[in-house]
Amino acid sequence: MKIVIVGAGAIGMLTGAYLARGGNEVVFVEKDEDTVSAVNQYGVGLMALVTDEPTALVFAPARAFSDPREIKSCDLIILAVKSFDTHTAISSVAHLINKNSPVLSIQTGLGNLKIMEQVVGRENIICGFTYMAAAALGPGKVRLGGRGRTYLGELNDQETSRARQISKTLNDCGLETEVVPKIVEKIWSKVLVYSAINPIAGLLRVKNGQLLEKMESISLAKRLIDEGRLVAEAGGLDLSEFDLYDLFFETCKATSENVSSMLLDLLSNRKTEIEALNGEIIRQGNKYDLPVTTHMTIMELIKLCEKWTVGGRPQSS
Repeated sequence: MKIVIVGAGAIGMLTGAYLARGGNEVVFVEKDEDTVSAVNQYGVGLMALVTDEPTALVFAPARAFSDPREIKSCDLIILAVKSFDTHTAISSVAHLINKNSPVLSIQTGLGNLKIMEQVVGRENIICGFTYMAAAALGPGKVRLGGRGRTYLGELNDQETSRARQISKTLNDCGLETEVVPKIVEKIWSKVLVYSAINPIAGLLRVKNGQLLEKMESISLAKRLIDEGRLVAEAGGLDLSEFDLYDLFFETCKATSENVSSMLLDLLSNRKTEIEALNGEIIRQGNKYDLPVTTHMTIMELIKLCEKWTVGGRPQSS
């Protein structure tokens, strides 16, 4: 398949590395010129989870463009940008998207779907998300941060041939993927867990696994999850099949050595995705007149960290 990946951050680069190693034609759309240059010169480099040796980087051929208008056709578009870049990103590749060349979003956060629908239409979208974790090592290079399953599905809950083909392509490349119904509910389940992990790890300056070392961080995460669950259910979503506490523990363990994207953003003085996680839960909670005070406090603290430069690095165990 010819696959266009919009966004060459950690998850976009990780996905592209697996797909390229699996024999697919991978093309990145990325605004950072250093990344574009590195990918075009060397390809995309992937380092395994268990090593820090620079020689352990394995490169696979790929191309990159800063101007997506240079790409004339493809079989699949994967959207892997930050939530606040969704409108710009999806608009830039709208000329490539149709029913036979759909867009698959693997973003973290709520609200992205509505933006995508407004630009390219619901019928051209496949929803997805991943529990894979990654850390960028520099332009065109990424390290696997934790293994996890990827889920995707049609918005009408039908298991279509295009969804099955995309799943097969990802599985064949080593990305464990499953086509599922009720994909929106599954996205909410991830968001509720990551709306706890990401900001708490960001505020405490710790790796994901360290959140399980103290009862205080576990208790705080559970309060965030409980508030979010009530908001989701008020919106008509049935999350009864998900044990969200277990999902929180499993995710922290699977990505125990990973530094969350929100912590990396704070340490790099970049804007975080707090608005697409806790912020959206707060907005929905206010809509249904539900208490979301823990989410409000967490978001206010992250916003303060965004405003002021914060030094230091993640603590070691």
